[in-house]
Amino acid sequence: CNPTFRHLVYPVPEDAGLGVHATIDLAGRVRFGPDVEWVESPNDYTVDPDRAKSFYEAIRRYWPALPDGSLVPDYCGIRPKLQAPGESTFRDFSIQTSREHGLPGLVNLLGIESPGLTASLAIAKYVSGVLLDG
Repeated sequence: CNPTFRHLVYPVPEDAGLGVHATIDLAGRVRFGPDVEWVESPNDYTVDPDRAKSFYEAIRRYWPALPDGSLVPDYCGIRPKLQAPGESTFRDFSIQTSREHGLPGLVNLLGIESPGLTASLAIAKYVSGVLLDG
């Protein structure tokens, strides 16, 4: 599967995730994903090939010509979530300081998902300000 994508594709976000998007890796290959699958164990890194059907459906919303049989399961990871399965409110970027937990000098950064990397410098500036202000 080697479509001619020249840019990233981010569909409208869905429950607990950003939807199955298209990204281009350093080798120029297009990768699709991630999706959201709630797991019981933080050690469960199995890729379920039965999830391919939902990937085809999601990708064909923005690339209808995706050929059958062209997707190959690759890898998976565990992304900790602040909301529970089925919870309708999307929550991310929780920054807890001593105001919330009462422990001076401790800052908890929780649920920093996409675009966490993009926001990392702004988050660092905020946290350093919190720590310097005591």
